[in-house]
Amino acid sequence: MCRKVYEPPEIKASNHFLAIDGVINTGLNGVTTLSVSRSLNLLDTVPNIPELNAQVSIVSANGSIYPLVDTGSNGNYVSASLNLDNSQKYQVSVTTSDGAKYLSDLVTPKISPPIDSVTWVDVLDPVAGTDAVKIFVNAHDPTNNTRYYRWDYVETYMHQSYYQSFWFRVGTTIAPIDNPSQSTFNCWSTDNSNSIILGTSIALSSDVISQTLVASFAKDDPKMDVRYSTLVRQYPLDQEAYNYWLTVQKNSQSLGGLFDLQPSQIRGNIHGVTNPNDIVLGYISASSVQEARIFIDNHNLPGWKSNPDVNCPIKIIDTDPLNTLYWNYADTAYDVYYFNSGSPPTINIAFKNCLDCRYQGGTNIQPPFWQ
Repeated sequence: MCRKVYEPPEIKASNHFLAIDGVINTGLNGVTTLSVSRSLNLLDTVPNIPELNAQVSIVSANGSIYPLVDTGSNGNYVSASLNLDNSQKYQVSVTTSDGAKYLSDLVTPKISPPIDSVTWVDVLDPVAGTDAVKIFVNAHDPTNNTRYYRWDYVETYMHQSYYQSFWFRVGTTIAPIDNPSQSTFNCWSTDNSNSIILGTSIALSSDVISQTLVASFAKDDPKMDVRYSTLVRQYPLDQEAYNYWLTVQKNSQSLGGLFDLQPSQIRGNIHGVTNPNDIVLGYISASSVQEARIFIDNHNLPGWKSNPDVNCPIKIIDTDPLNTLYWNYADTAYDVYYFNSGSPPTINIAFKNCLDCRYQGGTNIQPPFWQ
């Protein structure tokens, strides 16, 4: 039997369509962040293609313009702290570095009701066959005006190096740690959610959202080794925006099963002005945003602990007889672990990746919200 690789032209095409993602934040002192990037092809090897040097702004129906700036040169365009008039309609204008202009449709802002609670439980997951932490969101709108909801989250988790050293090194000098910023035992990593979380109360007499699943973590997930936190953000949607996100959800998260829906074309509310035939991905809404944060401590998860495969042997070296705080070890893969008193004194050393939590990612600077 002969086999031939099937590579339709669409897979090999070098199309990189403009993609605009974000919500116009019309809340009090609201800051709007819009991600402007290019779509990826199946054969692309880069994780993302940010659209740099674009002119991005929020435009109101009365002609007011609020610019956004890409201060990080990463395709994330951020506004100043604004107090937008919720009685006005708004749209987003993007002009790329090659002069092509794009506009979203004018949208009416919606006001988000508060998040009632974000809760979590440790339960047996019958699919995974093991314990799992499941995080849920609850909300309601007493005016019955929301009905359609979307959530995302920003998670931050604490992790630690294999060994904790109370010494640090600057060049060839060893000194005791006397400032938290010098310690590399505790680190914090932050990730954005990558799933689409939707809810609707349209079939209910009251506008109530109960126990909508936000995230799930199988037992011994490394994110739960020390302490975990998630900030859940809630966005109210109109029916058109909800239908758009529902289509994206089905296309990206519900494919592969025998009874799953077939992929369908996704049409957003952003259009090319310079070239009306340009394909643009994304949907722009306008609303206030509600947030709620929870923490989960490892000591509340009995028996939960990942077991990373690490190689962290300890080596003992002699100190300099003229200066015990002088580092003269030539192998740059090692660093100081602790001193052994004795005659003569010695230094215990270990691999840097066993002493510095930043090798796992993240930063050793504690976030301001961390309790």
